[in-house]
Amino acid sequence: MARAGILLLLGFCGLAAAAQNYSSLQPPAYTITLSFNISGTEYNPLPCVDLTNRACLPQASTCVSVPNGDSVIIRWEGPAGAAGNTLSLMTCFSNSSAVDRPWRKANAVISKDKKCNVEKPFKQGLPTGSGSYVWTPGANTPPAIYNIQLLEVQANSDPTNYTAMGRSVGFFQIQPINSTPSWLLAMVGVFSCIGPLTLAGFFTWEKVIKKD
Repeated sequence: MARAGILLLLGFCGLAAAAQNYSSLQPPAYTITLSFNISGTEYNPLPCVDLTNRACLPQASTCVSVPNGDSVIIRWEGPAGAAGNTLSLMTCFSNSSAVDRPWRKANAVISKDKKCNVEKPFKQGLPTGSGSYVWTPGANTPPAIYNIQLLEVQANSDPTNYTAMGRSVGFFQIQPINSTPSWLLAMVGVFSCIGPLTLAGFFTWEKVIKKD
């Protein structure tokens, strides 16, 4: 009898410690819409399922490019969660940006999902319900095609437990960001000229001055 009780207790512990699956958060409770601040102008493009769709943004051949200084405006609508619950925002790679990259592999278990940066959200601690956040990609943001995922984090849960989610429709593109200062580029140009000039001067000295 005691042994049966221990096995039953271990079974309950195993259930409690089971990794949380995305299916437990379906259907999504949050709706996410994106707009983009491109060179000081806000655009509300059509959702891009295919990045070759030129209708997504009039002056872009891809869906939306977010180079240095531009930002993604994220708005969400959803229910007010339990007291103490917060929201985390993260990027998710598109299929094309994840293919042949096992370090970006999707997984139905939330904590193991590498396609979405669950372990490294770019913003945490946001209030539940409705809200907005402006995200400016940094120099270390990998150039890729993304959408945005939102997860509601249950208060004081260990390990982390999620109670709701949402994901934006469509994708946007992060371009490589040139964060090299102009003065450094100028110095590289100067030093790249010194070598050939020095070499030319040496040959001139060898052939003309030294010979005389």
